[in-house]
Amino acid sequence: MAAAHFTLQIDGAIRTPDGARLIQLDSAAIRARPQQTVTTHTPWHDGTMTFSGPRLWDLLEPLKPTGKSLHITALNDYSVDIPLSDLQRYQPVLAWQLNGKALSVRDKGPLFLIYPFDAHPELHNQLYYGRSIWQIKRITIE
Repeated sequence: MAAAHFTLQIDGAIRTPDGARLIQLDSAAIRARPQQTVTTHTPWHDGTMTFSGPRLWDLLEPLKPTGKSLHITALNDYSVDIPLSDLQRYQPVLAWQLNGKALSVRDKGPLFLIYPFDAHPELHNQLYYGRSIWQIKRITIE
């Protein structure tokens, strides 16, 4: 079965070569970026899971973000605010795969921000669990 097509919108305090204030990355563009894996336990799954996708910082860094935080919005309009410093400190992955299979909307996809919980015990709390937003559709740099 072919992986689902999706689009991620990124806007806000970004600097693109052509001056665009909004960019849209489709699923092919996200899958073409260097991929990382995070193998970790989460509060939403039984056992250890392996998530794959680009590091969110690697996706945003070419846009030269000038803000201090990210406002990330899900398909259902739920949103969270995350300090930009989290991206460099913890290197969360914008996962589009779980255990080698594309994430569907039903399975918290198409994009799920995953922190490496097992590698950083200080992440095992509601603050960071809350920052692991799924069904991501938009990232605004503020």
